[in-house]
Amino acid sequence: MSENDRSYEWIHDLFKGLIELSSDSDRKALMEKLRSSHRNETDTLILDDADTLAELIIRLKSQSGAADHKLAGLSETERAELEETEHIIDENLFEYYFQPIVNTKDGGIFSYEALMRPKSSMKLTPFHILKYAALVNRLPDIERGTFLNVLGIIDLRKSDFFGRSVFINSIPEVKLSVEDFRSVTKMLLKHADTAVVEMTEQSEIDDERLEALKERYRNMGVKMAIDDYGSGYSNAGNLLRYMPNFVKIDRSLLTDIQNSPKKRHFVREIIHFCHENDILALAEGVETAEELHTVILLGADLVQGYFTAKPSPEIIDSIPEDIRQMIRRYHQEREDGIGQQVYIADSAERISLDRLMQSGMKCIIAGANGNGDISIEGNSELDSQIRIETRKGFCGRITLENAWLTSIKNKPCIDIGEDNDVTLVLSGENKLDMGGIRVPASSRLTVAGEGKLEINVDAKEFYGIGNGAGLLHGELIFEQSGRITVNAHGENGVAIGSGNGGIIRINAGQYRLNVQGDINVGIGALYAESEMVIHDCDIGMEINSARGTAIGSIGKSDNITIFKTSVKIFMTGVELVGIGTLDGEKTDFSIREASCFITVKGERCSAVAALECATDISIDRASFGLKVAGKQALGIGGFTKNTSVRHNEAEVHIVVDTPVNVLDYMDRKRMQIDKTLFDITYNGEKLTFENDNF
Repeated sequence: MSENDRSYEWIHDLFKGLIELSSDSDRKALMEKLRSSHRNETDTLILDDADTLAELIIRLKSQSGAADHKLAGLSETERAELEETEHIIDENLFEYYFQPIVNTKDGGIFSYEALMRPKSSMKLTPFHILKYAALVNRLPDIERGTFLNVLGIIDLRKSDFFGRSVFINSIPEVKLSVEDFRSVTKMLLKHADTAVVEMTEQSEIDDERLEALKERYRNMGVKMAIDDYGSGYSNAGNLLRYMPNFVKIDRSLLTDIQNSPKKRHFVREIIHFCHENDILALAEGVETAEELHTVILLGADLVQGYFTAKPSPEIIDSIPEDIRQMIRRYHQEREDGIGQQVYIADSAERISLDRLMQSGMKCIIAGANGNGDISIEGNSELDSQIRIETRKGFCGRITLENAWLTSIKNKPCIDIGEDNDVTLVLSGENKLDMGGIRVPASSRLTVAGEGKLEINVDAKEFYGIGNGAGLLHGELIFEQSGRITVNAHGENGVAIGSGNGGIIRINAGQYRLNVQGDINVGIGALYAESEMVIHDCDIGMEINSARGTAIGSIGKSDNITIFKTSVKIFMTGVELVGIGTLDGEKTDFSIREASCFITVKGERCSAVAALECATDISIDRASFGLKVAGKQALGIGGFTKNTSVRHNEAEVHIVVDTPVNVLDYMDRKRMQIDKTLFDITYNGEKLTFENDNF
């Protein structure tokens, strides 16, 4: 054998090795062995081609059984379609339609997508072509043909695209031969400013191959797009894996999106992720004005679909003007909301306050997209400077989870609209600053959940939960197990309630109310009758007021029932009543199976009373401790001597320090004591009453 013959002997070994290959690990071992000893340019070219051939051989071996089975199972029609597909590929019988991709800011055309259309009397679709090409291992021919055909059109008609980019569909898991790879690379480099390579998210491509592709396109200056995002097992990790320049949101997520809160939520999250990572979000397959409106409001950067423009062999310069005007109008609607720093919440949406802060939002609007539940998540240590409003007729749950909301001057932190039925669910530590929760007379608010809520208000006229001094509040129902704290300071106000009253039902929970001002009520109404049932809760109040009532009313009668509850009240000021009314005609107060401890220090005051009128008190199986001090101070009842008291199986201790003779205001005939320990310590002297003995 001549020396020249020996120089080609290694090629014989190469082919022999290729024939014997059975796995990818065998291929890698063979290539590494040969590359280590054959490093000149010619040998490297041979080995590159051999490596491509090796991959094809392994794939053919693994697929041949399945392919043979599939081919054997084809119908007569399918066999004809397969034959036609191979003819189309062999003769390169493809043409391309171009569908505009439209900017959502002004309706201008941003770019185009090149869409394959086979030339055939059988009217085969791209789906058929890809299906049969995969069956007979012709996908590399489709990949090569698509790139070279579209890039060829760009090369010949570049000015027709008006400087806009063209999206070219690619099958990234397909590996081209060295020669085809070089041809495609040459054309891509020539038109790197125009071409965008579009790959489907579900491509079966390993990480090593993907990284090589990304590096290749990055080095060439060619942008990448991910197609059909959301059609399969999409997740943020997959997007991070690709990190494209464009994400095309799959049509399946956009169909009838205006009527699907779940779709809107998912699409909003995709768009937000894109924007956080400098990726343009493209809504693909938009077919109606409603879908267009929704995706623009959700923040999509680009849209593509039959509604804006159908694919065409002609490269159009603009879409219809009426559609452009519609897009500009929808975009302006979104901009107006952003300009007003208003965020329109969607039903079933989970909202991040941190995210809204980054966007400069100041108000969350609930109910603009219909009824439904929303969750608002924040950081209990970070003031969001955001408030909440609900639209008229809204019905749903609003969950606060570690949310810190802050209002602007003279606005509530949470402003419930007219004709609402809202359940506020508390989770974690929540805070409302500079404003409370307004509930108009036509609405209902139910508070639920295990979390805490702290409300801080400081205004001339204030309320914590309810409504203003001259207004009615709606139905207030408290069913939460966590603690509500109200810290209020001002001239006139109510911690829970309103000026003109309304329904209050406290069925559970813990309450800590700290109120300072001139004319104030802890729970109840300033100038209206107050009727309340309070049970199964723990209430603690500290009130410093010129004229005030802890539970009840300033100017009208009240009817108050408390059971299975612990009440602790501490008050200082001038004219004060712990439970009851200052100026109202009557107080009806009933307490059972509960404990109540009230301390009042004022000029003219009583622990439980209609201070200037009739008082009717029933104490049943309760522990009652009252401490009252002042120039005119009474433990129970008012200054009209019109007080009735019934004690049953109770323990009542009253301590009064006052120049007034408290016994003068006690009508002993109207006091019923049954199985009760009842005593009054009057200016240090203890008086005991048992079983109607005085």
